[in-house]
Amino acid sequence: MNPRERVLAALRRQIPDRVPWIEGGVDLPMQRRLMGRDDYLPEDLAETLGLDNLIAEFLPPIFAEVEIHDDVPFIGAPLLRSRADLDAMRFPDPEDPALYRAAEDLVRRNDGRYAVAAKMRLGASPMLLSLGLEGFSYALADDPGFVGSVLGRYADWSIAVIRHLREVGVDYVWTFDDMAYKAGPMFSPRTLRTVFMPHLRRVADAIKGEGFPWIFHSDGNLMPILDDLLSLGMDGLHPIEPGAMDIEALKREIGDRVCLIGNIDLHYTLTLGTPAEVEDEVRRRIEIVGAGGGYMISSANSITFYCKIENVWAMAEAIRKYGVYQGATV
Repeated sequence: MNPRERVLAALRRQIPDRVPWIEGGVDLPMQRRLMGRDDYLPEDLAETLGLDNLIAEFLPPIFAEVEIHDDVPFIGAPLLRSRADLDAMRFPDPEDPALYRAAEDLVRRNDGRYAVAAKMRLGASPMLLSLGLEGFSYALADDPGFVGSVLGRYADWSIAVIRHLREVGVDYVWTFDDMAYKAGPMFSPRTLRTVFMPHLRRVADAIKGEGFPWIFHSDGNLMPILDDLLSLGMDGLHPIEPGAMDIEALKREIGDRVCLIGNIDLHYTLTLGTPAEVEDEVRRRIEIVGAGGGYMISSANSITFYCKIENVWAMAEAIRKYGVYQGATV
């Protein structure tokens, strides 16, 4: 199988020839260290590491101060404080062909080899970053309609972009909407259902209506709201953060409903551990969570600039070593 076939099989919870390795991102400083040069294409990085996917970004703007340090963006103070700031929410024109050109070029060069993901947001994460958690909390009490208006505008933009993705030629959609800390969600299940879900469902329905497989990402402990989120109908769940969620338990409980994606630890294993510890964790994930298919290995967020480079190489080597399914058929 080629990487594209491998990823799509896993999203259907089938058994491909080997466990796919996908990442939602590799920080630019880490890319350069891995490649040892600046003149490379995304597919060059994928081939060097052994990744099975490529990323085409369609991320909406976040209305907050942003600082760039060593080519890595950090979100600062929020800029949306009240309804008076809604006019400042200006998005790229979703009908402008230029918005899709880079993705079309990526798909054309790729020619069906790698699985190309449209990296997007449902709207929750950019809303929370644009209001700030404190501003969001006050708005919930003082003007919940303001929260809904911001969420709605993000949802509308994502839906407009989704309508063009079939023409672009991407293979699946991967939404990034952090909703939880390690201890639990950033808001109550009731708030999810009454404030968030109507808008999230509109985007989810648009993705499914276009026939795309879909991966949902959120860091943290999603367990108190997981049933609600699964009702949106995603095909994959990422990254199942270690220490917050138990991926082996989830394999038993929901492995027949959704492809599990993750969860090589960033808090210790990839950042502070040894190559031998990386190998052991990769082996265990593949042996236990990969059993029977419906699993793709990934870091527990992305390959960050602060990972140990020797541990990234150890992860790549361990996936090659342990990732083959014996006698697999699709």
